[in-house]
Amino acid sequence: MSALIPEQLITSHKANIAALFMLTGQMFDGYRKLVELNLAAARTASAESAKLCQELFSCTTPEQLLTRQADRVQPEAERVLSYASHFCDIVRDTQSKWMQAAQAQYDAKNQYRSRS
Repeated sequence: MSALIPEQLITSHKANIAALFMLTGQMFDGYRKLVELNLAAARTASAESAKLCQELFSCTTPEQLLTRQADRVQPEAERVLSYASHFCDIVRDTQSKWMQAAQAQYDAKNQYRSRS
């Protein structure tokens, strides 16, 4: 019986290490997706900023300037909402994977306890 306990500890330790590596991989995958989202947003913002500057410099009257700026409000709001939606999707997906892993660990521990 005493030989079984160290084997159980080793098995439990291996399972915990495997779970840790799985969760770490999922975290880095979510982080990678957020970095890609931020890079895409930065590229888009840079391109739009350059385009807007060119448009603003071509304005000859204050009315044209105000009209161009007002025309940018709706597209910028849509871009911000799109970014927020993608951000929430990435966070939700990562959280879901973590919760599934936690549930699997919880179920495995309960199965082990019920057999003991």
